[in-house]
Amino acid sequence: MVSLLIHGANEIMMKAEDAKQALLKNSRGEALWSALFGAWGEFETNYPDRAWWRRKGTRAAIVWELTVKRAIETLASDAAVVSHNDTVSLVFDDRLLVRFKKADMELKSRNYPTMAAQLFHEPDADLFGYEGLQRVEVVYVLNQFETKIDWIGIVARNGGSVAWYFELESADAAVSLFPVEVPATEVSTESAAGLATLKRGTITKDDKSDTEG
Repeated sequence: MVSLLIHGANEIMMKAEDAKQALLKNSRGEALWSALFGAWGEFETNYPDRAWWRRKGTRAAIVWELTVKRAIETLASDAAVVSHNDTVSLVFDDRLLVRFKKADMELKSRNYPTMAAQLFHEPDADLFGYEGLQRVEVVYVLNQFETKIDWIGIVARNGGSVAWYFELESADAAVSLFPVEVPATEVSTESAAGLATLKRGTITKDDKSDTEG
């Protein structure tokens, strides 16, 4: 059963700049990036014959497990590790909850439509025994051939719309904001594709995200 409290959405939605600053603290953003990027590298090394796999969900599930393992090893002393509904999230400063997902070119993940999954992106709903949390996703986007990670970043949604997002980078680069507080009505397929073009050239493949990871 999902415990639920309702607040005003404007009271709950954290600003992009505030989330950025929270993840700059103790190099959290770098640790999240490293967990995901390192997990992908481990996946590639451990499963060289994966080309015959029939389900993309298998890949996403393995990457998720490896990512969460790495994130907990690195961040357990700085974050609350919360297990819920067959998944794991990290909570920073009792204010920001993050979970790992694979995203499409619109920076949206796909989930089995349970009540908890549907409420995850509703800013005015309290879940998992925490009040007033901003819930965001640490997402990775693959290239058009799905052979490598092209983008890792933080995405906050308000219902079905992307409210804001910013990129995470490794310890060799600063966390860059991209952009601050993009209005939900302006974040569209076109703007996400523009991000991809800016980063690495136009991507034309219709990426289909998985139900896991």
